[in-house]
Amino acid sequence: MNLFEKLLLALLLGAPGWLLAQNEPPPMQYDVALGLHSYYMPALGARWNGPEPVAFAGIHQPFNRKQNLGVSLRLGYSRGKYQGDALQAQLLFCYTPLLAEHVELGFKLGVGYQFSFYPSTPVRWDGEQWVGGRPAKGVVQAPVQFSLGYRSIHTGKVEWQPYLAYQLHVLFGYSPDLSPLPVSNALLGFKISSLQ
Repeated sequence: MNLFEKLLLALLLGAPGWLLAQNEPPPMQYDVALGLHSYYMPALGARWNGPEPVAFAGIHQPFNRKQNLGVSLRLGYSRGKYQGDALQAQLLFCYTPLLAEHVELGFKLGVGYQFSFYPSTPVRWDGEQWVGGRPAKGVVQAPVQFSLGYRSIHTGKVEWQPYLAYQLHVLFGYSPDLSPLPVSNALLGFKISSLQ
């Protein structure tokens, strides 16, 4: 076992202890985001075409008092006039360091699953004739998100944390010709929690 493998093993075995070693956990936050999505990746001269609405709602649980490590579980809906609508679920591990007391940088990495619904009646060839196909297809996502936010605005007993985010996720198994298929989301969101 080389040095890197030993350090990685020590980190993985020790992570639960230092992540959860605190008197009481920080309050859970609700995460709501709205924005636009497109089948696009910012590379190889690609252009942002035909943006459609996207919405996410979920929960975020910080692991420590600094709230710079946490996990988010989000459900989402994206409209797709040509590709079809989609429902999705994402589990994201988050690193959100605080700069200059109130500026929050965010990096999220995770895994997701998406049900993509076809915009028209699907058909498939069974070897002899065209027959009706399934109305939806499930595909695996690999999301990564970068964000810039403000921590925080207090109103009464509620804490608001607005943020702007760019999320790129790739869909695996969407179609034989388009796998992986990149999807970009430009989001405006809020994390909301109660003050203790």
